[in-house]
Amino acid sequence: MRRRVLVTDANDFLGPGVVERFRAEGEEVVTRAAPFTSRAEVAAFVAEHGPFDVLVANLEVPITVAPVEEHDDATLVGVFDRLVHPLFWLLAACLPDMRAQGDGVVVVPTSAVVLRSSGHPVAAYEAARSAQASVVRSAAKEAAGSGVRVNGVAPNFIENPSYFPPETVEDPSFRAAVRAEVPAQRLGSAAEAAAVVWWLASSESSYVHGVIVPTDGGWRLA
Repeated sequence: MRRRVLVTDANDFLGPGVVERFRAEGEEVVTRAAPFTSRAEVAAFVAEHGPFDVLVANLEVPITVAPVEEHDDATLVGVFDRLVHPLFWLLAACLPDMRAQGDGVVVVPTSAVVLRSSGHPVAAYEAARSAQASVVRSAAKEAAGSGVRVNGVAPNFIENPSYFPPETVEDPSFRAAVRAEVPAQRLGSAAEAAAVVWWLASSESSYVHGVIVPTDGGWRLA
């Protein structure tokens, strides 16, 4: 049965690869490119375009690189307004319909920094991505009995327009750094990350609840 799928921040982070994979699988994909800025905006969007069988809560924010003492309040609020608050709004808007039909899937692309701290000073970003992982685990426990699965993906060193765009990927010094830092000694492709998201959204992972799947070439182990 063809499912209705919502992919947020569809032009950023894992969005393009996920949209391509789900459409190739024959799913009906609804995309939202602009960031959501309020609970009411999310509720109105889902009421107009939903209900959804699958939510890919792909949320993106530029990374602030600065020592923790230099993370001002505007930075902190901005990061949580892009990565954490919209996740709560999306779950509030999408989960009731999923629960009512006794079936549904939520996949949250977060980051491998929830598994291992970055070598760069990015405390606000790490905190917000870690908050996403906590929400995944809590929501999964709440929703599992209703036939709804909530899981996450923890990518790093994946080619994507937000964090590893073509101009970065093509830099020889960056490629050398990848070979030194990532056990797989290469970047992952958008298609490889999308394949993990697809698996979590498919019936093949029907007994998987509340996990964060590393998709990082072994970076977390290095």
